Amino acid sequence: MLQKPNETGTLTEVQSIDTEKLVAVFRKNLIWVILILIATNLTAYLTIRYTKDLFESESEMKLDIKRDATELGIKTYMEDQNMNLVSGEIEQIKSKLFFNKVLDSLDIAVSYYSLGKVLTDEMYKRSSFEVKPTFIHADQYDKPIFIEFKGSNEFSLRLDDSGPTTTGVFGQPVQLYQTSLTVFKKPNFIENDGNNYFFVLNSRKSLINYLSKNIQVDPLSFNANTIRVSFRDHNARKAFDIVNKIDSLYINYSNQQKNLANKQKIDWLNNELVQVEKKMEGYEDYFENFTLQNKSNDLTVDLKKTIAAINVIDSQRYSLNKRLADLNNHMDLLTTDDFSIGNRTSALPATINQHLEELIKKARERDKLALAYNENTFAFRQKEKEVSMLKDELFNQLSNLKKEWLADLVELGKRKEKLERAFAEMPDKNTQFSKNQRYYKLYEEFYLTMMQSKAEFEIAQAGSTPDFKILSPATLPTTPISPSKIMVLGIGFVAGIILNIFFIGLMYVLNNKITSVKEVERGINLPMLGAIPASNHTVESLFHVIDNPKSIVSEAIRTLRTNLEFFNTSEKSKVITITSTISGEGKSFLAMNLGGVLALSRKRVVLVDLDMRKPKSEKYPTGNDSPVGMSTVLIKKNKWQECVVKTSLENFDFIPSGPHPPNPSELLLNGEFSDFLEELRANYDYVVIDTPPVGLVTDGVMAMKRSDLSIYVFRANYSHKDFLQNLARVVTLNKLTHVASVLNAIPLNGKYYGYGYYEDKTPRKRRWTKMVGLK
Repeated sequence: MLQKPNETGTLTEVQSIDTEKLVAVFRKNLIWVILILIATNLTAYLTIRYTKDLFESESEMKLDIKRDATELGIKTYMEDQNMNLVSGEIEQIKSKLFFNKVLDSLDIAVSYYSLGKVLTDEMYKRSSFEVKPTFIHADQYDKPIFIEFKGSNEFSLRLDDSGPTTTGVFGQPVQLYQTSLTVFKKPNFIENDGNNYFFVLNSRKSLINYLSKNIQVDPLSFNANTIRVSFRDHNARKAFDIVNKIDSLYINYSNQQKNLANKQKIDWLNNELVQVEKKMEGYEDYFENFTLQNKSNDLTVDLKKTIAAINVIDSQRYSLNKRLADLNNHMDLLTTDDFSIGNRTSALPATINQHLEELIKKARERDKLALAYNENTFAFRQKEKEVSMLKDELFNQLSNLKKEWLADLVELGKRKEKLERAFAEMPDKNTQFSKNQRYYKLYEEFYLTMMQSKAEFEIAQAGSTPDFKILSPATLPTTPISPSKIMVLGIGFVAGIILNIFFIGLMYVLNNKITSVKEVERGINLPMLGAIPASNHTVESLFHVIDNPKSIVSEAIRTLRTNLEFFNTSEKSKVITITSTISGEGKSFLAMNLGGVLALSRKRVVLVDLDMRKPKSEKYPTGNDSPVGMSTVLIKKNKWQECVVKTSLENFDFIPSGPHPPNPSELLLNGEFSDFLEELRANYDYVVIDTPPVGLVTDGVMAMKRSDLSIYVFRANYSHKDFLQNLARVVTLNKLTHVASVLNAIPLNGKYYGYGYYEDKTPRKRRWTKMVGLK
């Protein structure tokens, strides 16, 4: 019991662990402790025995990329690849895209298994048959298909455990529901080998999940760009092949992925270049057609030329109109026979001018003849005829010339109209032409820029070379990483220890039995008369102190005899009442043997059995079932001297309880019981009274009131702790004095007893004998 100050400064008691009780609880539950240790270690063994071994294959790689392109001065496009190299490579290895490439190179689309009684073994590259599916229905993926061999050429298939059976022949297609497959025998095929087999058609999704779940990629050194690739599987060979395949595939795959960005840029540039080339060709065709249509590619010059041409046409038209006016005048003069036109200027052709001059000449000759001759003369008429013929001919020539000039005038009008229309269209054409020229120049610059960028990306792609090195190739594991036998066994042993600690702690907390002298001293404020240890000797007689005088029990009872001298030393005779809470705590044993040791010390002792309700013929001398005893003494039927029974021990008498009365408590209330005790005091040195349990009846309390010393017996590991409170309540309510306690049947412990002096020795093995002092 520890003490510590509380908030008010006073000392309060704090309950600590009772080591004696703890040891007692441990000894009592030793079998359970052993069973718990056996159970936990057996569980560990079964875990090792029936858990599939897990193997891990691993490799180490160094990641590096040569930047040869930087020698050409192209650094901008390599900056993205310099960041987080290791982290990026790890994520790339764990990507589903890379897993698909790994699965394409591995032969794990079909998994083969051998069905055991407890564990299932995957027959990776050890199967005696091979399955090649040609078509797999979606419902048949990832389900076990059991195969049973029937002879050397036939087999049967069954989907799941309860599905119908389909029979097939090796090497020929077989239909299982909507799935078509062919089963082949391998050279290691053994007919009726006693094993049960099944296979699974793995879906791509389940395989990717399988790789993703079991792969582990860890960085070893960020500075050195090294990573560790490991894969776990219950099949060591399978884990090795997967890691080996990852190492070999990743070198090429990483190179493709490194240049994927540049390749995508180059492809985009190629596509854009094609589109730009088409647009530039369209503009070039436009310029070509424009030049062909307009005979020029400079509309400013054409505009000036058009204005000049219009002016020329206007001048030609003016001149032509003037000549037409002259021509019309000549024709009018010819019509009126006015030949004075010879004196006027005219832009007529030379032939017409000659004819005109000739007409004028002949007209003058005619006029001269008219003066000399008559109009009817032949000469005059001949001349007149010549003038008329020449006149008609000239008129016809002038008319034809007029038609020609009018046609020329119309043609000039059309030409002017055409030039005027062209002149009106020239600003729009010029604007469109200038706009197309600007677009053409922009596309041309864009085209040249993209060509330069494409060249740069191609140089960057050609200059990026992965320099991956496998520092440590994939290892073929020979020792499983799980379960670890030492660890599992250690966990089993530690778990047994921890469970036992909790178990003992729980039993310690739940144990409400008195286990040690300290508990009795803490529970009640009464003197402790002594403690009686348990004995390994079996009961052979009434007096243990006589049959086993050198035992530790006998010595403990002698110690009680010595301690009695400290109570009521003034009294010449002493009345000692021995009681307990319930039966079975050892009060009768103590009463008999305490009386025995007192008699051995040459004292006159009488033992009175006051338990008139339950006689103890098997514990007391013969005569306990006699028709006389305490019940007959108290009703004055017999004197107490008539009821005394002599024992085999000198100076030790016994008074039995007598017949069972209907009212034991009322018999003790009359004065006969007090007179009876006074008479015994006068005849004996010690009167030892064995009472009924006070926890059941009140007979013992009345005896305790009339005693010089009351001994209250508790039995270790039998009496409850609340019995202590029951004793304190009895003492308080009845105002009892001179009450002491005795703890009976304390388990043997070399710490307190033995030392090699007494005959009782603490046994190395627990002896399953009836302990004296327990009843």
